[in-house]
Amino acid sequence: MKPACYLVTGAAGFVGRHLCERLRAAGHTVRGLARRADAELAGLGVDVVTGDLSAPGAWQQAVVGADVIIHCAAVAAFDAGPVATVINVEGTRLLLEAIRQTGAGSARFVFVSTIGAVDRAAGDPCTAPLDENAPPAPTSAYGRSKLEAEQLVHAAGLPFCIVRPAMVVGGDMRRDSHFAVFIQAALRRAPLAWLAWPGAFSVVHVDDLAAALELCATHPDAAGRTFFCGGSPLAVNECFDLARPGARRLPVSWLARSARALPSLFPFKLKAMLRPALTASDAPLRALGWNPRHAPAAALEDVIIRERAHLDPEQDPGGQTVITGAGSGLGRALLDRLGPCRRHLLLVDRDQAALEQAQSAFPHARLAVVDLADESAVTTLARSEAWTAHPVTELYACAGLGLRGPMLDHPAAAHARLFQVNLLARLHLAQAALPGMIRARFGRIVFISSSSAFQPLPYMASYAAANAAVLLLGEAWAAELAGTGVQLLPVCPGGMATNFQRAAGVRVIEGEQLMPPAEVAARILRALAGDGGTLVVSARAHGMALAARLLPRAWSVALWKKLMARLR
Repeated sequence: MKPACYLVTGAAGFVGRHLCERLRAAGHTVRGLARRADAELAGLGVDVVTGDLSAPGAWQQAVVGADVIIHCAAVAAFDAGPVATVINVEGTRLLLEAIRQTGAGSARFVFVSTIGAVDRAAGDPCTAPLDENAPPAPTSAYGRSKLEAEQLVHAAGLPFCIVRPAMVVGGDMRRDSHFAVFIQAALRRAPLAWLAWPGAFSVVHVDDLAAALELCATHPDAAGRTFFCGGSPLAVNECFDLARPGARRLPVSWLARSARALPSLFPFKLKAMLRPALTASDAPLRALGWNPRHAPAAALEDVIIRERAHLDPEQDPGGQTVITGAGSGLGRALLDRLGPCRRHLLLVDRDQAALEQAQSAFPHARLAVVDLADESAVTTLARSEAWTAHPVTELYACAGLGLRGPMLDHPAAAHARLFQVNLLARLHLAQAALPGMIRARFGRIVFISSSSAFQPLPYMASYAAANAAVLLLGEAWAAELAGTGVQLLPVCPGGMATNFQRAAGVRVIEGEQLMPPAEVAARILRALAGDGGTLVVSARAHGMALAARLLPRAWSVALWKKLMARLR
């Protein structure tokens, strides 16, 4: 096939990214329209054009010279309401207008719609799959907006092709989408999964959809036509069994028979769980030569692995686990827990001997001897072959420094070094890992702070301030990342039995009960299996957090000044 110039809208999205990757692998020139710059797309050789389809802008010139325009950009949430109309309808109208104004009307225009633009009429008993002749009766704002956009495409006078995908799945699909939700329900033993729902949905893997879009962009017989891209049907109950084999479920076949006999009495969502309401025939697309490579069970495999890993931190999530400060203390304790069940490990520490000792216990681990106090070394680490060999799915940022004594007893460079290790290195490495995690809809970042983060701490002022910044940064980022599939857990331990006290110049009180790092590691993993939130470890840490809330600020500072002077 002759190389062509493609414009892909929504290039940074679930479907768009896979499509860009496929087109680049085939040797095509690809422009990708995205809301913001995307280094990974650029790394694939995609010419990333930034812009917002909902408003006119410089992005409209991206249509000039394109042989094919594939319009993937959309708000795909079924309850998106007016937002779906703004993006899905107005964005399509502005794109078509740009094509008209720039004289790019000879380009093949492939519009990615949805099976939801059709759905089922209230009285449809769902006895046959949907096809291109099915009357549209969309039941969601998303489906209605896509149907309206289809009508704009029909009226534009372009050599168009409309593709209506069914349920698109893949390891990086949104966690709040159809089959991902079913899998979560099965794994969590939610009430939804107690029933043997017989309803079936057509399932297509995202890579198979990308292949269909490429075919429709070039095949002469695709012009002016609308196709369903359905893949294969899969019952909800079969999905539950794939996620949790052997679980017993209550049959609801009697309710399914009622839905068939009296379809107009059942809401569409319930009907879809009981009947094959969202199955579609893609025979016309297959007649063009499209043949999906992924059966439904194989298509869902990566999603099931991902969702199991969300629930069980000791299960290998794939990709690479990075542990800083892995040579000793809490970092080594986490390694001892995770090392046996992680295929790819990257251990970071400035102590080469300690890393080599760790590697003797876990020979499959990669080592990176790095002084995190050196900003350029951190940058080099994030760009290194060791870091990029596998996508980073977990980052346990444990490495830290302490500094004991009046602030003037240490040069400014020592304070700056502490902030670089305890705060800035964490920020830099997290930012390096986050784009891939967000795209994969899976990731874990653990920021180790301290109970010292809750109040000013005279004689360890920089240490407490850096930990406070780590805590606040971690809590704010965790809120920003909600819904992305990435979990950021700030951890505030009390005193631990590590080398920290000796290295920081902190006195150890005789008989003081310091927590074993292994216990803190175990609590971190239990917290990761939960719903998130800051993890405060030990009664001492909880007491310090409570005192910081209850005591007047001036009293708290005066109290800690006395305690630090006498005890530490």
